[in-house]
Amino acid sequence: MTVVRSQEGHRVQVLSDTICIKLKSIQSPNQMSVVTVEVPPGGFVPPHTHTCEEESYYMLEGSMMMQVGSEEFTIKPDDFVHVTAGTLHGYINHSDQPARFLAWTIGGAIDDFFLEMGEKIRDVPNDLPQMSEILHKYGVEMVAPI
Repeated sequence: MTVVRSQEGHRVQVLSDTICIKLKSIQSPNQMSVVTVEVPPGGFVPPHTHTCEEESYYMLEGSMMMQVGSEEFTIKPDDFVHVTAGTLHGYINHSDQPARFLAWTIGGAIDDFFLEMGEKIRDVPNDLPQMSEILHKYGVEMVAPI
């Protein structure tokens, strides 16, 4: 059993987003990772795919535009989105308020990806070669800007 209180977890800055890791994939027999994500106004993750992980989003606060496959739509509090492995997805916060969501993945170590990105990627575009290596290592493929 794992209990993580509201202010607990490992916080890491990954590009524009603040991620709080609540459950590491190594703690789960099915490699489930659970995080909260805060996306500032203008913050985004470009469309990408995961080789291994299926990913779910549950919107807590604010709103953001999501792309899943060729569809684009706005998600708001209490909306839920599930993305299977290999499916193109990304998001952007077009609002003037932060967006906050709960995300969990099953089937890979995306939490380790977040930790490595937060530790090593500080200056884009100068860090793009190293970012490319990290993306490849964790089976994440960026497709195009959102």
